[in-house]
Amino acid sequence: MNLVKLNSTMPLRAIPEETLNKVILMDLLPFLTGLLSLTDEVSANRLEIALPAIKERCIGMGFAEIKKMFEMYVDSKLNLKPIPNYFDRILLGKIVDSYKSLNIKKIKPIESKQMTPEEIEFQMIEAVDRVKKEYKQLGRIDSLCHHVYDYLFKQGVLPKEKEYKDKIFARAKSIARGNAASKATQSLEEHRGLKKALEDIELKGNTSVIIIAKRLVLEDYLKSKQDEI
Repeated sequence: MNLVKLNSTMPLRAIPEETLNKVILMDLLPFLTGLLSLTDEVSANRLEIALPAIKERCIGMGFAEIKKMFEMYVDSKLNLKPIPNYFDRILLGKIVDSYKSLNIKKIKPIESKQMTPEEIEFQMIEAVDRVKKEYKQLGRIDSLCHHVYDYLFKQGVLPKEKEYKDKIFARAKSIARGNAASKATQSLEEHRGLKKALEDIELKGNTSVIIIAKRLVLEDYLKSKQDEI
């Protein structure tokens, strides 16, 4: 069951892509169709074309705030005159810009609530499924996945042996060195930057190495479970 709805205060950037698209199409689109009185087919089509831009323009907002923004638009509380039975991508940009330009003190803040354990669990299960699908399609993981590693590690399904972890960190350092070297140019400044980057990689707890190591562990784990994903 989808726990993300139009009353959600969770920022769009924190919502998995599949869930985000579903809420936009199944909840936000019907809401705006009614709110903006989009009675003809042309206006409805323009709305459907414009809505994907919500993910870019409102990435830091939750659906509750997006809903409030459009309500302010139709109630003439923005610096825009509402247009009945009309909506397109250009108007979307104007509404977002007008909303963001308002003095924040004049906008009644929306109460943010902490996610429940059930909501957190739901989000993590979706994140695990996303990583599984990505690995199944590509044979690797390109997206950020360290939070998925942390979740599965707590579940006790990932290896903890020191010998294995040492090998993983050695591989991760090698990859991190290669990444740093590939960015270097012939300039003296870039070479100094490379030297510093390589020195940092050797430090215990280097963030980039840890992130790579977690990805490698996940890829090894999914490879071992290939018949099940």
